[in-house]
Amino acid sequence: MSLMDFEINIYKNQNHRFIGGIDEVGRGCLAGPLVTAIVVYDIENLVELSKNPEILKRINQIKDSKKLSEKKREELSAFIKEIAYFYAVDEASNNDIDSMGISKVTNNSFLKNYMYAYAKRIDFVLIDAFRIKEIDSHKQSSLIKGDNTSLAIASASIIAKFYRDELMKKVGEQDEFKIYGFDSHKGYGTAAHIETIKRCGFSSIHRKSFEPIKSMTRLSLLTNNF
Repeated sequence: MSLMDFEINIYKNQNHRFIGGIDEVGRGCLAGPLVTAIVVYDIENLVELSKNPEILKRINQIKDSKKLSEKKREELSAFIKEIAYFYAVDEASNNDIDSMGISKVTNNSFLKNYMYAYAKRIDFVLIDAFRIKEIDSHKQSSLIKGDNTSLAIASASIIAKFYRDELMKKVGEQDEFKIYGFDSHKGYGTAAHIETIKRCGFSSIHRKSFEPIKSMTRLSLLTNNF
């Protein structure tokens, strides 16, 4: 069964032609931004495109970005942008996350994505395990493991993942950040990353509200007060 079938069934049963999917990457990272993306498909156009066996083959390769190689994510990110009706990416910085909290930042970023699409056209939006507070319930649906269910959500996950990985690799090339190895772990809390933070301290793009950095910051403040 193709992930595309999920959107086609919504189109047939609910008459929603322009269906979007939203997903995020980097929510649990210790460093760098949260990146969210939306991909909107014109289902009528998608059905027509899928009549081409080569295009259908590539559509069927779209799945949860975590299950794809880096090379395949790059290829599919470009392909998705070609066949989508609309797509957009949004970033929320580590400072935004520290000041507002990850849940509020995620909601705000998802809302921005939706509004970008709304300015074009979107009839219904599917979101991976999340609901946007400001959007009417009948215009959205939260899907647990949505990137394994919906083509639009899986597409958004690929675009967001490729975008953020490339961003973190470029950041990691800067002298200030070379020591952290962002090119390999992209800011996630790997053992090597945490050990580097403990040994060298945290940088300007680390999230000070996330552990173990939060405790390190508190300890540093207490020490400086004595």
